Amino acid sequence: MAVGPDGTIYVVYEVYYVGNQRAHFFTKLAPGGTSFSTPVQITPLFGELRFNSTYRKNSFASLAVGPTGTIYVVYADQPRNGSSQIRFVYSTNGGSTFFSPVSVNNSSTGQRLMPSVAWDSTGGIHISWFDTRLGAGSTALYDIYATRSDNGTAFSPNQRVTTGTINAGSASFIGDYGGVAAHSGYAHPVWTSGGFNGGKLQTATLHK
Repeated sequence: MAVGPDGTIYVVYEVYYVGNQRAHFFTKLAPGGTSFSTPVQITPLFGELRFNSTYRKNSFASLAVGPTGTIYVVYADQPRNGSSQIRFVYSTNGGSTFFSPVSVNNSSTGQRLMPSVAWDSTGGIHISWFDTRLGAGSTALYDIYATRSDNGTAFSPNQRVTTGTINAGSASFIGDYGGVAAHSGYAHPVWTSGGFNGGKLQTATLHK
């Protein structure tokens, strides 16, 4: 859920289909309204995350609404023949239509999951996620990566946020509490460096 600059409430949620297929739907509630708009599908059918891991994972969306009312959505998709990808869609007309999904990760090595999105006062769009590209084939070894965009069409090269790869061991939860916040050109991803019994909540400051 997110709240727009005029007080409109926006909600994006995931619908499950047979065959490990998913889609995201969108609805909104105008200021002073008493009912939400008819939900509309904003992503094509995509693949639920199915790579092997000890920790739980999902393809739930992260949602942000910019100062001009532009709606930003990110989610994780795993095609039938390939590694998982971080997809980005956005709408400039209040959710009437969304642009087709684009991948913001620049590597197909390893897996990606638990993305988050935020905007800042300069108009920048910031996305962070969990990524196993440096794990040498192990999904227990992960880093946090991030990217940014000024217009939603071109993204900066993926930036490694963590200074050392994290070993999740046999943790069952690693990404449930990840996120990102941004302001004045700076972004602040937050993540867990492992799971239960010793995992720490960490953050970093990113800027242009």
